[in-house]
Amino acid sequence: MAKVVVVGGAGEVGQWVVRDLASRASITEVVVADVARDKGLALAGELGAGVRFLDVSEDRSRVVAELASASLMMNCTSHVFFDDIFPLALEARVNYADLISEPTSEQRRQTQEAGILAVSGLGISPGVTQVLVRQAVEDLDQVDEVHVSGVSWRTIAPSLGGLETVLWELAETTPTRQFFQGGKYRRAGGLEGSRWVDFLEPVGRHRVYYVPHPETTSLVRSFPQLSYCATRVSWRDEIMDDVRVLNKYGLLDDALVKGADGLTIREAVRDRIWEVKGGERDDCGWALMCTVEIVGVHDGRPHVRTYQTGHPAWGHDVTGRVTGVSAAVGAELLALAPPVATGWVDPELAFAPGPFLAALAERGTIPIVQNDQALDGRALARDHA
Repeated sequence: MAKVVVVGGAGEVGQWVVRDLASRASITEVVVADVARDKGLALAGELGAGVRFLDVSEDRSRVVAELASASLMMNCTSHVFFDDIFPLALEARVNYADLISEPTSEQRRQTQEAGILAVSGLGISPGVTQVLVRQAVEDLDQVDEVHVSGVSWRTIAPSLGGLETVLWELAETTPTRQFFQGGKYRRAGGLEGSRWVDFLEPVGRHRVYYVPHPETTSLVRSFPQLSYCATRVSWRDEIMDDVRVLNKYGLLDDALVKGADGLTIREAVRDRIWEVKGGERDDCGWALMCTVEIVGVHDGRPHVRTYQTGHPAWGHDVTGRVTGVSAAVGAELLALAPPVATGWVDPELAFAPGPFLAALAERGTIPIVQNDQALDGRALARDHA
């Protein structure tokens, strides 16, 4: 039995984490911690017993006290708020997880000193993708390459966090976008690394590009035998075209806007896009799917294993629900039986593939199709190097 505090629990993703955890018999209490009081209270009221709302804009000591009595703090806010949210976990000395973040060496040191566990990447990607790679590593004789790909079929700004994500991942100036090849990391610019990948229907075959997801670094750290590792993602064609124009004219740069009180060019563009397109949803079909390709050796022969994730036709809720259900699986496991470790632990080491994937399959909403085939000896990386 466990208590989980979901920060950003009334948001686009957080509400689905809350809904899932509230349905689990193993979770006795879920706290919707958010600044959106009306939405948070409505969600808690809808789900009933065992779900409460906590206004995180209130007294900090009250928030820390609530966290200190929890089994896990699940951060579902945008990655841009990480530096503001994570100190609460350190102060409360509560185990922590989030959807995506880039902790600094100082934050990693502080986590060890606090004696808590922290896991970043409890979504579909990062998250489920890394657990799938570990499963392949355990099944195959040898693993040489990992190609993680994703596609997000949605409008550019269904939520502010969704807008911030696409601009961060595709901006020319994003410093952490890279791929691993030949024993070292190589910097990748915006919209580089183009590659065609097959996803489940209704997406099908689509072109993807390098993004700064943590899979690229965590998987190499966890499995140093890898000779190649990369993460690529794409959005709808019109969004990719728009980003090309923004990058062409330097409108996604990190340089400060003169006289804008510390606002970067990218942040100013973000704010303007949000004013014009914020919350916009359409009927052009929504999807969030991943394909993971692992190249190695099985039974003495070159081999590729492919995993493809799917989901029901969830319409406008698809981004939040796919990410939220995936995150809830990890959150439940961490709340009930966290690894005996302190500090930051990558998802592929935090979760044994069997129990994690069984818990995901039990939800019955995110199917994973596995395919194995022998190769002719040519590695996938050489197709696009």
